Amino acid sequence: MATGHAAHATYRTAQGQPLLKEQLRAGIEQHRTAIVAERTGRTFVPAPLTAMRTLLDHFDTWIAEEEQKVSVRTGRKLSADTIWTHRAVRKELADFAAHRKQLISFDTLNKAFYDGLRNYMLGVVRRSPRTFNTYIKRLRSFLFWAESQELPVPPHFRKTLRLAPSYVGKDALTQEELLQIAAIDFASPQVQAYLAAAFPEPPPRIEGSGGRNALTSAEHVLRTEWTRDTFLLCAYTSLRHGDAQELGWQHVFPKQELLKKQLNKTTVVGLIPYLDDDVFRPVALLEKYRPLELDTCLPFVRDPWLYLPHVAALAHITRLKLGMHVGRKTYATLKIYQGVPARLVMLATGHQTEAQFNVYLGIDEQELLDSHRKTARRLPAAEAA
Repeated sequence: MATGHAAHATYRTAQGQPLLKEQLRAGIEQHRTAIVAERTGRTFVPAPLTAMRTLLDHFDTWIAEEEQKVSVRTGRKLSADTIWTHRAVRKELADFAAHRKQLISFDTLNKAFYDGLRNYMLGVVRRSPRTFNTYIKRLRSFLFWAESQELPVPPHFRKTLRLAPSYVGKDALTQEELLQIAAIDFASPQVQAYLAAAFPEPPPRIEGSGGRNALTSAEHVLRTEWTRDTFLLCAYTSLRHGDAQELGWQHVFPKQELLKKQLNKTTVVGLIPYLDDDVFRPVALLEKYRPLELDTCLPFVRDPWLYLPHVAALAHITRLKLGMHVGRKTYATLKIYQGVPARLVMLATGHQTEAQFNVYLGIDEQELLDSHRKTARRLPAAEAA
């Protein structure tokens, strides 16, 4: 029996971790085989220990398949942003496992796991509810794939891994805030001084050293302005950041006063008004860069997230974190307050259902009050008396 006990002990202590169900089954089977061998007088040759595939190993396989998958609906591979988010979710799960010092397996995808992941993401690493919901959606997509691969996925994950309720309306700018961003004068001494302090001149480069030249303060100023204008393009047109970066003159139809571009996420062709008013000025914005004769309407900025906080500071916006997605929500919200019917705004945003579209609507409290005042019911003086 010594051999059997040794095999059992080996599996019990493998990798210094409590055994998962898959490992326990393998250990029991090897232990049973050893007992049968001893009773029949046969020689027992233990199978070599092999590392059991973890949930994260399967997640890697899923990502690899997703990279090669061609959509039946669009005929194209998934976008690089989608794959990047897949990898971000995988890293978050690995970091969470390290944080709580416990392996993640299919067996552990229960309410305790969900509560722990939620508390970790929202409380420890300070993710937004929006990011948490995005990651939960990707995790659920992985689990649906795992089911199709006949992996031991607990069926209750559909109820357990639920989205957190989140209020998204606050992510839209008011009309005044949008005008403040558009009014930033990058040639003014005050703005120049602020950005010079934020992005000081790099030290002189040592001759013969490798690598790229560090950006100068003036180059940072230019990139901050390009970032501001890219944000304005999102706010003036409802385009997502990726679509705004790709927008070219072939998408501009001045005679029809329209921008027409197939949107990357949905492949729907967005029909976007191309005309200026006192708030939305897409024509003036694009014409500003026409003399550069670029392939795209606006210059490309590699790291806009580096500059957006400074755009917000220069516009004195502190009530929300400025991101490119805020521009898209601002477009939808302000157009609705302008009185444009939702179905027409959806032609620009590319939303195909009102339920999807409503997520992008913010609340401008002053506009809300003004609307109620305009429609308030008044009793005749005689009745009121």
